[in-house]
Amino acid sequence: MKIGTQLKTTRLLLGLTQEQFSAGIVTESYYSRVESNKSNISMDSLLKILNYNQVSLYDFFEPIIREDINQELILAFINLDSKKIEQLDLADGNEQMLAKIMLAILKKNNLNDSKDYQMQLEKYLSIKNQDEIQRAVIDLLLAYLCDIDQLMLIVKKYKKYVFESSKQELTLRIIARIELVAMERFYKAGRIDDTLQLVKLLGSLPEDSNIILEKAISRYYLALVDKDDKEAKELRKILEIIGYDNYLSI
Repeated sequence: MKIGTQLKTTRLLLGLTQEQFSAGIVTESYYSRVESNKSNISMDSLLKILNYNQVSLYDFFEPIIREDINQELILAFINLDSKKIEQLDLADGNEQMLAKIMLAILKKNNLNDSKDYQMQLEKYLSIKNQDEIQRAVIDLLLAYLCDIDQLMLIVKKYKKYVFESSKQELTLRIIARIELVAMERFYKAGRIDDTLQLVKLLGSLPEDSNIILEKAISRYYLALVDKDDKEAKELRKILEIIGYDNYLSI
């Protein structure tokens, strides 16, 4: 969440106009641009506005900090970094629950409780107004945990997803990972047609350096399906050299 967005949220909660809230500390026109995230505000002016309106620093910055931690948690999971997840200071109970599920998946333990985890995830969705990224993260976790017959239902949610801006880079990475997890599960279950469908879907995602790893692993599974041992070995060797061979079993 950006500073301007949080300022607007705070002002609306107080029932004030932009002129009343900015209180002459900055001009109304400049403040309007700040709320629209078109201009930056100095820390000095920000603190003066918050102080004038008797808004505590904790109340103002807590949602921003919490969202940053959410993204840090997401990236740690995508990067298969269980140590990073364990190091995060997650005060929110729902985030702690998500971290617990992520660690269980990454460490491949306690997954016999997957039905319980699914119920927790569904509860998390029902009690929070999830944004696009958070919903995609829940679907990524469910892609690991759900019954394989439910897997394609998750994938189909993003089949016609349209990427319109660079702001959706994280969403792109999550969707690519959902498709990769589904691809691996289908391949291991011997569902070759579904595996090939996922290879095609992942290949149709935008050419973006953020998902070059997922596309390389997709080629690896295609080589396995085609029984092209030479290609599969070469791709595995490349992934081992760059230290990403652990992604071959995600």
